[in-house]
Amino acid sequence: MTPWLLRRGADALLTALLAAVALVALVHVLPGDPLAAVLGEHAATPEQLAALTARWGTDRALLPKIVDYFSALAHGDLGYSMTRDVPVTTVLLERLGPTLLLGALTLLIDFTLGLALGLWTALHPDSWRARALGALTIVGYALPSFAAGMLLVWVVGIKLAWLPVAGFSDVLLPVDASRWTVFVDHLKHLILPLTTMVVATIAVPLRQQRAASLTIVSAPWVRAARARGVTPAAIAWRHCWRPALTPIVTLFGLWLPMLVAGAVFIEGLFSWPGLGSLIAEATAARDVPLVVGAGLLLVAAVQVGSLIADVLYRVVDPVQRTA
Repeated sequence: MTPWLLRRGADALLTALLAAVALVALVHVLPGDPLAAVLGEHAATPEQLAALTARWGTDRALLPKIVDYFSALAHGDLGYSMTRDVPVTTVLLERLGPTLLLGALTLLIDFTLGLALGLWTALHPDSWRARALGALTIVGYALPSFAAGMLLVWVVGIKLAWLPVAGFSDVLLPVDASRWTVFVDHLKHLILPLTTMVVATIAVPLRQQRAASLTIVSAPWVRAARARGVTPAAIAWRHCWRPALTPIVTLFGLWLPMLVAGAVFIEGLFSWPGLGSLIAEATAARDVPLVVGAGLLLVAAVQVGSLIADVLYRVVDPVQRTA
């Protein structure tokens, strides 16, 4: 497996490099003046404008920009944010934690509860509970995520006033608050965006698992197990669960970057300080270094997720190990 892993890693690295070059080129040729975000509403003298142009290199040709950018990237330098005037790496690290927290919990729920419910609905296809669950998940998937979020904000946050509707923590929380108080506060702020993310995404792994499991349920070895009197729980765990995982593995690998990129509206709605909202803010402000830095992070996430999916695919499918 080691030679295959080395080849697959080299392919992923080459793909990421080509995608990064395309990303840098596309961002730099987008219409609009990036210096407008730096200047804002302030008028600039010709000398100031020339100094800013020289600092950010907005008048340079595209090819030298790309060469210089990747030369700096090779030394771990993503440049400075044009609107914040701080290193892009610093901004990304500040926003990475909340996004990883929200995305990891969504991933955990989608691929535990979602897969378990998908397998259960496949084993009980004629149950009214299975049909009701399928209908609810489809409604949640069809409903735009921001609409589901606004409904939760209005009902749970405003009408019932059970949970906070914005931010990562309470700005009025005392600085000397205990760790438990801080944890509970973060948990309260997390519930609504997490629920919105799960409602918007759980239908896909659930339906995929259900479709894969329905094929396995009618397999000869499953019918033979039923004829031998094997309990439904044993059939689900021993005979259905693992064979049905193969199509789910690919979905799992692609889910990580999707959760980051797809959380733009949800993070914006709940003022969640993550990468999704950062990408939206940076794009609107034409902050080129920040947009490129965040985009490169997503490119890396896609390649890492795809590599993980390929490795897991070979783990769950013995046929692939001999390929």
